Amino acid sequence: MEIHMIGHASIFVETQDCKILMDPVLWDPHAEGIEDIFPKREVIHERIPEFDLLIISHQHLDHFDIRSLAYLPKTVDVLIPKDKLLETCLRKLGYSQIYPLGDFSEVKVGSTSILTTRSENRVPEYGVVFADQSGVFWNQVDSDVSPDTIRFVKSRYRHVDFLLATWQPMLETNYQSNRSLSFPYSVYNKLLGNISVIRPKAIAPGANGFKFINGSSWLNQIAFPVTREQFCEDVKMVCPEIGENVFALDPGDILAFKNGEFSLLSEMCQFVKKVEDDRESLDFSPVKVEGSLIDDNPDNYNLDEMREAIEEEVCFNLPKFIIGKKDSLFLEHCRWNVIYQLEIVFPNSSRKWSFDFLEENIQARSGRNPFANFFTTITASSFYGLLKRVKGWDSAHMGGYYRSFNKIYIATPHGIIKPAESKIEDPLDLRFPYKDIFETIRQREIEKWGQPNGNGSISNASKTLMMKIGNTLVRLVKENKN
Repeated sequence: MEIHMIGHASIFVETQDCKILMDPVLWDPHAEGIEDIFPKREVIHERIPEFDLLIISHQHLDHFDIRSLAYLPKTVDVLIPKDKLLETCLRKLGYSQIYPLGDFSEVKVGSTSILTTRSENRVPEYGVVFADQSGVFWNQVDSDVSPDTIRFVKSRYRHVDFLLATWQPMLETNYQSNRSLSFPYSVYNKLLGNISVIRPKAIAPGANGFKFINGSSWLNQIAFPVTREQFCEDVKMVCPEIGENVFALDPGDILAFKNGEFSLLSEMCQFVKKVEDDRESLDFSPVKVEGSLIDDNPDNYNLDEMREAIEEEVCFNLPKFIIGKKDSLFLEHCRWNVIYQLEIVFPNSSRKWSFDFLEENIQARSGRNPFANFFTTITASSFYGLLKRVKGWDSAHMGGYYRSFNKIYIATPHGIIKPAESKIEDPLDLRFPYKDIFETIRQREIEKWGQPNGNGSISNASKTLMMKIGNTLVRLVKENKN
């Protein structure tokens, strides 16, 4: 078996029976323009080999890239989680042979077996085990793996030869949400503990091969608490029997194995080349984070149009929405006497408004409120992107253009009382629901990249058929009548 590292979570797997492309992200930047694959790479698109299966692990934008999917052949068999959004987007792009799979579903291609593994992050998402006569490869992707899942995999396969492991306890949104930036000892301990139970013969850190760019680049000092080098050393301490079979795969590398023998073929992939490696820029150093929120207006919106649209939303539409939903979405806000302060940071200034949920007729009042207890700051261009449905919460939250915290409590003669964690949501999250915004933007991307031949897309004819036998999908090759 061979695993070609395309970059981050994008891999090309070649078994004895078939070729599989998984989580293809083939252009940079991606994820609404806030991320690049790291180390920097070049994908030579016209050299991507033909493949039999396309697998998408989940809908997060560093795994599910519309532009890349629009480029690829549409008659390939596609395996996805049971996610209606994924399926709808793929069908609109022209894919027809789509197979939604649940946890622990199996697909057979000749002597190759493909097994989906459960994640406790119910995005929905899955990891994947690939097995053929050469051995067993488990790609955990981003999945949160439980002891039960490990036991199930080990009951099916005596040994995991190669593990592409979940390894990085990311802190990408902690600063924006006023949560801890301390080293996440317990999460990292769990990740290493899983590896010690799986006891693979060889391992590499999987996914997390990206960096934040441009106005989001400050996040690189807080998002990645573990260096790749340290993880590899920690694995050797946790599993000394693994020896030197710990591999750090860069874009363009190939890991080949057969019968317990492993070979790292550095920079040998014919369709991916590593360009640059500036690993120091990702060193964890939360004490150096600059506190100011800056709007670099990455999409060059017209400032006057942006100000006018934001003024209308904040002063008229948002108060009207809040008043209309006081007895439903905002019931807890009223009960806990929330005074919401919203600050919009423009490229050359900022403005504040407050909303008092104790008022019968809630209004946007300009300026600071000294009694405010729920605070949100967002850049004008991110807010405007939400208004126009051209940028979503991924670029605002993950890109570092949004920050929020609260200090909600009520003082009583018996002490202060406070609401349960996450009981009171940001009014902006309720006004612009994540799911609705996400779906709308994906549809826009389909319209942009999904035009016939507009993206230089690859096409081929289907010669296969999937048949369900019990709980297993079996891939059959159609007879060629030519």
